[in-house]
Amino acid sequence: MNFQTAIRSGFQNYANFKGRASRAEYWWWTLFALIVQIVTSGQNAIGDLISLAILLPSVAVTIRRLHDTNRRGWWFVLPIGSLGLAFIAFMAFAVSTAFSLVDPSEWDTQNLFDGMSFIAIFIIALALISAVVTGVANFVFTLLNSDAGENRFGPPPPPSNF
Repeated sequence: MNFQTAIRSGFQNYANFKGRASRAEYWWWTLFALIVQIVTSGQNAIGDLISLAILLPSVAVTIRRLHDTNRRGWWFVLPIGSLGLAFIAFMAFAVSTAFSLVDPSEWDTQNLFDGMSFIAIFIIALALISAVVTGVANFVFTLLNSDAGENRFGPPPPPSNF
């Protein structure tokens, strides 16, 4: 698969989360998406619309690439979910800290990181570590060779010279 074929395939299968995508298709599409992001980065509304237009095909080709290595597409969601959990825990920590600062007479630096604050910081740290680990795992999965034969996600994609 070459660059043009990968781009055509990415847009033709923009919402196709079933099946498999070869390593070449995935990496050519990723290169295309990176080039588009760089070219449109300085343009406000147009750049945002173009980024939004290539978001769904990028997710779809990534999930199909994970399928090609016989992994479920949910692997793609794990780093995003972990970051979401870290954000929620951070917001809970920030709100609880803000409420403790409302009445300065009750503010005690010794107790600021006790109880729920410690738990929130612990959850944030675990979630961020989980996001990094699963993100690295996803990157490694995209580098792996395809399953040679048919797997639970279908037949292998056509051979490529990547």
